[in-house]
Amino acid sequence: MHQIYFLSILSNIVAGLALGYDRLKTPLRLDTVFDEELFAQPGVRLSIGLVAFVVGFLKLLSVTPGDVAVIGDLLPAAAGLLMGFALVFDYYQERVAVRSGTIESIQGLVSRYGATLGTAGIVVAVVHFFLFRVLFL
Repeated sequence: MHQIYFLSILSNIVAGLALGYDRLKTPLRLDTVFDEELFAQPGVRLSIGLVAFVVGFLKLLSVTPGDVAVIGDLLPAAAGLLMGFALVFDYYQERVAVRSGTIESIQGLVSRYGATLGTAGIVVAVVHFFLFRVLFL
């Protein structure tokens, strides 16, 4: 379906911007287009994360005509799932008072590699837009 294809690209770009805004705002001059407080609000980050996760899951289930099932769109689906999980987990860990070792280790990974994951998600979305019939993209 072409709707899921478009939603996948759009949600991966927006989720990538939400995760990597601090790193990308100076080189891309994002502060001239987006309000700096937009991607810092927990509700907005949660909404973006949920949309990216759901669209990433739907991308695994739907097949673009002329593409290979599941494998054909693996990277955009995985990027959406990972970025969505990172944004939802970030919201969750802010709300939970009790911390365990697993939550601390996942939170360390998200805080350390979140901007890199967001940048990679944007790159995957842009490449997926231009090379839509390439295997894994």
